[in-house]
Amino acid sequence: MAENKVLTEILEAIKKISLQLSTIEDSMSLMNNFLQNVTTIGDSEGSTLQKVEKSAMPSSLEVLDLQESRPGLFTTYKAIQKKEDWVTSTDIAVETGRSRGLESRYLNYLADNGFVLKKRVKVTPDSKATEVLYKILGVDE
Repeated sequence: MAENKVLTEILEAIKKISLQLSTIEDSMSLMNNFLQNVTTIGDSEGSTLQKVEKSAMPSSLEVLDLQESRPGLFTTYKAIQKKEDWVTSTDIAVETGRSRGLESRYLNYLADNGFVLKKRVKVTPDSKATEVLYKILGVDE
């Protein structure tokens, strides 16, 4: 009798793991599809822009998932939504009250997952130093 209970618990744990692996596979597939739609382009000012095809824009469900599963990231996402132009991680850090480094990490995650655009711009035309700028997807350039 006790063996049946243990076996049932093991079976339930295996089902749960299988469901989680399926979710991970789906996420990986979505990420691969997204990465196929991303190209990096340069412009005349020497900046590089991660260009995302419109079909790769995040859906409402992806944004809701972000809100539920990663509330810290969602705070950053809401802060950049309020901005109409390109912003730096420092701008977002001032808005959220968190460190620039944390916001930079969150913004890079959002850029890598198709929620925001990211570009590097030279600080001065003859300088090698660059500044990283971010913009919410869907805002006209």
